[in-house]
Amino acid sequence: MNTQIIYADKKYFLSFYETLSIVAKERIYIEMIEAPPFADVCAFQSGLVEKNGPIYYAVQDDRVVGWCDVFPNENIRQSHRGSLGMGLLPEFRGQRLGYQLLSKVVEHAKLFGLEKIELNVYTSNVNAIALYRKSGFVEEGLIKHYRKLDGQYFDCLTMAKFL
Repeated sequence: MNTQIIYADKKYFLSFYETLSIVAKERIYIEMIEAPPFADVCAFQSGLVEKNGPIYYAVQDDRVVGWCDVFPNENIRQSHRGSLGMGLLPEFRGQRLGYQLLSKVVEHAKLFGLEKIELNVYTSNVNAIALYRKSGFVEEGLIKHYRKLDGQYFDCLTMAKFL
């Protein structure tokens, strides 16, 4: 099957929401453990698309199977920075889609005027850390006990890339 990396489009918001829900319910890769209400997700996605912000989907057969985006900081004194978010459905991991998505978003973030992309990644997510390093992100710090879920602590690396 052919998976395409495309700029986000409103017609895919429901499919994106379904993919976000699946990844969130895994409870191990992204901060949320369930997707926010659909209307909130649509508003958030629409806001970034309307600004022509860096937001891409991996789409196969009209289904969003992954995403990558950078949300610019709203504080005017920090608006040169943005926060990265991304995820892929389990069956689409390990196929270079994450690298393709990340490359498109980084390229777009430069054109958008961002100077730095920042992210947080759980230290247990070794595949994501390897992807970020391969893409030029460097470690800026370690946050011990960043998250507590079901009585278990998770440490987090902060990573960044200057554009």
